[in-house]
Amino acid sequence: MSTGFRPTEADAQLIECLKGPGESTSELIRRGLRSLAREEQRRRAHEDMARIAASGENPADEPDEWEYTEDGRIRIVGTDTIVNARPEETR
Repeated sequence: MSTGFRPTEADAQLIECLKGPGESTSELIRRGLRSLAREEQRRRAHEDMARIAASGENPADEPDEWEYTEDGRIRIVGTDTIVNARPEETR
C-alpha cells in the first residue's frame, strides 16, 4: 500500500525537527503512528476506568480465575491447565 502525503511548509519543518539522526521521513511517520495508537489506547483505558468507577463496580471484588498449586505452579480454575509460575532459566 502506498499513501501520498504532501506536507505544508510547516509540516516539513516539523518533520525535519522531529526526525532522529539517520531517520527517514517514512520511519518518523511510522513512529508517529505508533505513538498516536498508544495515545488512543490510553484514552480508551481512561474512559473504561471512568465508566467502571461511575458504575460502582470493583474488579478487585471478582474472584481470581487462577490459583497456586502446592508446588508453586499456577492452575487455571476449573481446568486441568497448570503452568510454571516463572519460565525455567536456561543455562
